[in-house]
Amino acid sequence: MTNGDFIRRRALRPESGGAVPVRTVSMAKKVLAVLALGTAVAAGPATAAASASEPDPGEYLGVWNYDQPDRGTMRNIAEIGCPADEPDCESFIPGMPAGSVVRVPQIGRIVFAKGADGEVLGRTDRGCTWRFDVRRDSLELAGDQTCENQVIGSGYTLTSWTVRVDGRRETEAIRGISHHEKNYDFALRRGFRTKDRTEPWRKAARRFTGRWTYAPADPAKMINIVARRTTGPDGTVHFERSELRGAVDMLVRPDRTIVARTPDGCRWTLAASGNTADLTPPAQTCRRAGATVALDFWQVASDGRRQASIMSGSVRRDGATTRFLLNVGELTR
Repeated sequence: MTNGDFIRRRALRPESGGAVPVRTVSMAKKVLAVLALGTAVAAGPATAAASASEPDPGEYLGVWNYDQPDRGTMRNIAEIGCPADEPDCESFIPGMPAGSVVRVPQIGRIVFAKGADGEVLGRTDRGCTWRFDVRRDSLELAGDQTCENQVIGSGYTLTSWTVRVDGRRETEAIRGISHHEKNYDFALRRGFRTKDRTEPWRKAARRFTGRWTYAPADPAKMINIVARRTTGPDGTVHFERSELRGAVDMLVRPDRTIVARTPDGCRWTLAASGNTADLTPPAQTCRRAGATVALDFWQVASDGRRQASIMSGSVRRDGATTRFLLNVGELTR
């Protein structure tokens, strides 16, 4: 922030110690009035110029949800691929050809808030906080920044992130590095969000209520593929991937709470706001015959016809614990 200009005025004093004639007082008042008017005229443009040089971040502040991902238009579809100096690198997805580009739908929320030093902080629902500089017509990531995605257990370093706002619509472009056993390029070229607001119950019901069926699994695209990591009673670790099938039944209550039943017969609750619903409360358990299922995270984006989702949790059975992650869930109604 810049400091304002301070204008010093010298007091008008009579030359002699006697009383000031009325005419002199009158003239002095006129001079002061002229000086005051001149000061106001001079200060006006300077103040306006100062304001213009300090962009207002107000239009960015608030909660923003990613719109429904669309592979056809590449809306909210991130691409993860080999770095330029190693175009035929091995894929981080087992069984995929070398040099493959993985396309991952982006869903979820970010909360933009003003920081203590005039910057804007962006807090995501993946446990990351990013710092942005406020420019004349955009937010720009304040240098390279690294964070660990607490939902998928993978880190990334972002090198650029531009955010622009037009009313309740937001666009963004992101570039960075996705960290796995090795590093891969990450790019989201066509990011779109809408400012979050609580929708009327009937609109929320139209978005989420019904029977949602998992699309056919596609290992090459990670669609409806569940990654599992099982730790046995003796400490041995086993990895596997499996296809997710079946249907999810959802019912939206008048308070916009969603009651959902998953293919394993468990019952869960989510809270809907805008096009996005989150597991609420964030840690829930379901006891099945011989097993306890714990759900840590479940987020769903819906446009009323399609759903994109992310889910993580664990299953405990016979002394063994299996951690599971569904990173690219796709369902239709």
